[in-house]
Amino acid sequence: MFYCLGIMLTFSFVNSAVLNGTCPFVTPRELDLKELDGKWYIAAVVSDMEIQGDCAMVLFNHKSDNTTNDSISWISNNTITYYNGSVELTVDSNTTGDLLMVTYTDQRTEIYSFLDVEYEHYAVLFACYNNDDGMSSTYELWKLTRTPHTKDDDAFKLDRAVANYSLQDAPFIHFNNTENSCKISGGTYLNPSSFIMASAAAVSLFRRFY
Repeated sequence: MFYCLGIMLTFSFVNSAVLNGTCPFVTPRELDLKELDGKWYIAAVVSDMEIQGDCAMVLFNHKSDNTTNDSISWISNNTITYYNGSVELTVDSNTTGDLLMVTYTDQRTEIYSFLDVEYEHYAVLFACYNNDDGMSSTYELWKLTRTPHTKDDDAFKLDRAVANYSLQDAPFIHFNNTENSCKISGGTYLNPSSFIMASAAAVSLFRRFY
């Protein structure tokens, strides 16, 4: 059983957001999966994933066979929750940019555009789907940073990337990513790389990503 030491958890429930209109035309960035490798903190998110708690992270694990896995994790109610999946790049047919296709072990797939990325500092992911009514759309936004605390300069660039698509009023949920909130039993620091499993059958997921 995992437990947190000396912290009070603040619970967050996140929801995807609805646009009064169809999905905006996005010009995604070109991507390098090797540069994306490593740990990212989720600074803020708009998504229907049921992330509740603190110390929310995403880990991209680029392997020697040129494949990439990812793991999303967070601490809540003295328990670590996580989703695992595999990552591929696909070309956006409308631009010269790349799309990030994530397939989780429940075979659900999400496709993300990077609105902006500086691999050593921050990234902004965006996904959008037009609704059946033809007049609205549902979207997700993820602000990722390499450090637990978002630096002022990075925060400005994250906000600018979102505002470029008139999404600055998105109902973001922010997370308390600190050294203390990321400690689990025995003071061990949460390392999401330990949750990437060799077999897709090792974990059962119940939603689509990130």
